Amino acid sequence: MTRLVSAIPVITEQTGRPIVLVGGLAVMCRLSTPYRATTDLDTVDRRAVDERSQLELLVSTGATRSGPSGVLVQTPHGAVQVDVLEVTDAEIADLPDDPTDRLHVQSHAWAASTASGLELRAEGLAPLTVRVSEPGPLIAMKLQSIMNRGSAKEGTDLLDIVRITLDRNCGPVSRDQLEAADPQLRADALLHTMRWFDQSVDRSLKKIEAVPESGDIDVEDLQLVGELLVAALEG
Repeated sequence: MTRLVSAIPVITEQTGRPIVLVGGLAVMCRLSTPYRATTDLDTVDRRAVDERSQLELLVSTGATRSGPSGVLVQTPHGAVQVDVLEVTDAEIADLPDDPTDRLHVQSHAWAASTASGLELRAEGLAPLTVRVSEPGPLIAMKLQSIMNRGSAKEGTDLLDIVRITLDRNCGPVSRDQLEAADPQLRADALLHTMRWFDQSVDRSLKKIEAVPESGDIDVEDLQLVGELLVAALEG
């Protein structure tokens, strides 16, 4: 955690912009009881068409390319993998026809526009306030990202959705946020919810069971998650 948090001020200094945390660290920040560790940082870069991307800015200041949308950022506590998920104003103005691509654009834009500040504390570092995605956008982003992940990441994304939805604190908040979301986003998120938690629920359970931190989740838990999300998304 110290290594991950230490990367945040480095990224901010090198890009000249505040960051928005999404992904595993954001999930752990929002849950009442974090259940797993994460080893990298995921951020959203919502930018105008004529702005340089955060990824480009990081590379220009010495970060090393690592993966299709990531870099290795050097910190006083070691290198940190940082993945930058980019959304431009042009993409938002002209949404893709494909529902998965459309959900990617809208959910990440939603995360960037609604992220709220949380104070992060890590051993050896001063407290740091950073903008973190709200629970509803986290669920929407993960419903989409499952489509483009390797097998291990699929299980983690599915398990994150389950944990957020059933969490005693951020679960109700996430459902209220989804219910109030953009109608097109709700429609696309509903398609993906039905896929993972109804049509392919047995496959989803197998993916989750392969995650060491999955605990005793069963198919009834997944069906409950599906019912809660469908109710919120149908409004």
